Amino acid sequence: MFRLSAQEIRDSLTLRWQTALLVAAVCAGAVGLSAAGAALIARGSAVAAADRELETLATTMADRLDHHMFERYREIKNIASFPTLQQIWERDPADIRRKLELVQSSLPEYAWLGFATPDGNVRSATKGMLEGVSVAARPWFINGLKGATVEDVHDAKLLDKLLRSSPEQEPFRFVDVAIPVRLPDGKLAGVLGAHMSWSWAEDVRRTVLSAEQTEAGADVLVLSRSGEVLLGPKDQTLSENNPSDAGGVRIFTQQTPNGGMRTAVVATQGYQDYPGLGWRIAARKPVAVIYVPASRLVWQILALGGLAVLAATVVAWFVAGTVARPLQKLSEQLDPIGRRSGATSVERQHGSKDVLHLSATIRSLLRRVGAAEAEQQSSSSTIAALKLELENQVKVSEEKTMRFGADLHALRILADTDSMTGLLNRRAFLPYAEDALSYYKRYQRQFSILMFDIDHFKRINDTYGHSAGDDVIRAVADLISQEIRNTDKFARFGGEEFVLLLRETDAVIAADLAERLREKVADLRVPTGGRDITLTVSVGCAVADETGRDVEDFIQRADEALYAAKAAGRNRVRSFREDRLQDRSAA
Repeated sequence: MFRLSAQEIRDSLTLRWQTALLVAAVCAGAVGLSAAGAALIARGSAVAAADRELETLATTMADRLDHHMFERYREIKNIASFPTLQQIWERDPADIRRKLELVQSSLPEYAWLGFATPDGNVRSATKGMLEGVSVAARPWFINGLKGATVEDVHDAKLLDKLLRSSPEQEPFRFVDVAIPVRLPDGKLAGVLGAHMSWSWAEDVRRTVLSAEQTEAGADVLVLSRSGEVLLGPKDQTLSENNPSDAGGVRIFTQQTPNGGMRTAVVATQGYQDYPGLGWRIAARKPVAVIYVPASRLVWQILALGGLAVLAATVVAWFVAGTVARPLQKLSEQLDPIGRRSGATSVERQHGSKDVLHLSATIRSLLRRVGAAEAEQQSSSSTIAALKLELENQVKVSEEKTMRFGADLHALRILADTDSMTGLLNRRAFLPYAEDALSYYKRYQRQFSILMFDIDHFKRINDTYGHSAGDDVIRAVADLISQEIRNTDKFARFGGEEFVLLLRETDAVIAADLAERLREKVADLRVPTGGRDITLTVSVGCAVADETGRDVEDFIQRADEALYAAKAAGRNRVRSFREDRLQDRSAA
């Protein structure tokens, strides 16, 4: 799969685009960090607020249960111990029943009130239920003989069928209060027992839970000391291995099939002389509901942040356009130089100190290049004068003609070749390239240009010396010269850079030849000072097509492909394409 490197991506984007994208990335990162920080803070605050709410809810429920049980415990205890009532326990059972039914009518949650003699027989009870029945084996009676007692929630045994109006009705559950009854002389008369319907706890739960809390998924459970659910869904359990707060409140997150539940657990403590039954009150709320305000805040931050990123990107786009405009003008003015004879300099550009300095540097460089071209033209004029002089001498003497002809040939070779390698120089190479371009335009016969550059050549000079560097250049020149056709033109453009003109060659053949030459150079060993130097080259390919304006365009394309090969890791071949640079070899 074709993939672009980071360098290639940067090279394909203008300075304006790079600046806008960089600003967008920085702003997006800042928004993301802000949203993450806000999420952490908001979630922490939401959990803390929920913990306070759940602790208050559980504590309120525990206090209500304790106070309610205290009231019932005190009522039964007062009935059993009032001096005015001590005379009735040995009277007619009907008289006792009337008193008990009077108490029951004052508070309907008393499902059953009864008085049992010390042997366990119920002497009198509300509505006559269980009268004459033995309750000697019931825990409330056994413990009531010993003293005031409260029995935890349990299913009705003897009274269940008597109290239910239909088989479909839910079984009754009771909380029992039993108080020993004594006569004025202190003799035990029996046990006064009260069975309170557990449904009163649901009434307390409804008064504690507000409608808003119920809609938000909050709930309150009542569990026995052993962990049995007394009030609430029967399939609920609590984690037992959670740390407790110093105040006796346990707050933790418990995983359930429907998600996490934040839970606060408080134990009932009793009240005054009511000993309490050790119930545990669990107030719960879904974690997802607790996090809703925090999530809403994060989305608001992201939405506002997205708008800010968009605005900052648009501003950066226009600002970058203003900054890059002088560079764009400078590039447009440099492009015609070398193509049109009248284009020799550029205008001084303004916009920033850096742009001003770059503009002045380029103008100075172009002035130096112009002076060098003028000097070269002067040399060409001198050569022409010598040629004319030699031609005149030929007319005088055939011998002088031959001698001056040889001198003229030597001068031509000197002017057209590189002194180190014997290859063509740039000035001599360009006419061949212009001829190939004219032939292509006339007959559509393709040609290709290969640019070679010795990798890490400065390192070779620094390590082995400049003399060894010259040997490397000559060795590369000789190797490539031996591998090409007589019709191909091979030139040294300067330094460690070479150019090869391949006539009658398409993109595939040019790339294959470039790859073969790259491999041969990689296998080359250049002896110097008792050591062999190994080296590699990077190659850029360009093929003539209709889009090129002149030879300089194709040389520039080959040079761009060469630069891409360097950027991709060196020791590889890259071919120029209008849409992308195609890799022809691995590093």
